[in-house]
Amino acid sequence: MSSEQQGPDEQESAADYVRADTSKFPRAHSDEPTLAGFRKHLLSKRQAAHDAKGQYLSRNFYAALLGNIVSVIDAYADEFTEATKQRRAQREAAYGLRALADRYEQAEPQHRDEMAEQAGQSLSLTEAGLIRRVAKALEQGLPDVIVDAHVDGMSAPAIARELSCSTRHAYQVIKDYPWEAVWTLYRATGDDQWEEVTTEVVETTETADDLANAIIGKRLTDDLARTGARVLVWRAGDGNDPDKARGECEIEASTQTDH
Repeated sequence: MSSEQQGPDEQESAADYVRADTSKFPRAHSDEPTLAGFRKHLLSKRQAAHDAKGQYLSRNFYAALLGNIVSVIDAYADEFTEATKQRRAQREAAYGLRALADRYEQAEPQHRDEMAEQAGQSLSLTEAGLIRRVAKALEQGLPDVIVDAHVDGMSAPAIARELSCSTRHAYQVIKDYPWEAVWTLYRATGDDQWEEVTTEVVETTETADDLANAIIGKRLTDDLARTGARVLVWRAGDGNDPDKARGECEIEASTQTDH
């Protein structure tokens, strides 16, 4: 059948399925077509299909199809909006808890329990939910929190007071979870100038400062004693920035220990 002999149904549907011109969609700041613009375009095409003369089957089907697509977009938009609200609420809760933690840290030790009790009575649902989730995650990560504080020289009793746990538990965690230390021995070559002698990795339960002192005691040679030396200690994964070393022990050429 020639184009002159095509039925009205075929003639109308051919025009309907031409690719949409996205240049006519509303655009966001990034100059990309927006979801809202695409939805508006579909609705206009759907209305045009409904308003067309003849109401052919292909047009009815086309209008229904566009309607279904718009419904899917609306459902996605509702879900996206709800997820966005939840994420915003969680961020606000996190900011609030961070501010509370900062006040807690600055408070005198004898006032911290009272502050925590007052905070617990005034939490929003989102804040309470966040705390419960953090608490569950903390149970798995608590040994590392204790060890990390110990690396920096905090005593087991002080860690126990901060975490409201027993001193015995803090000692046990420190004993059961050795940490991987990276240490570097340096030779003094001038005013605040250092030359690397050796770097090693070791597992230990000592503090970073105690480890640095022990290494100086074992590795100090007559040559290093004459020039001056130092040991820097990092926890594995911290990098090797001297300013961020977790432990340090330095001796001057006079062999006087400066710790």
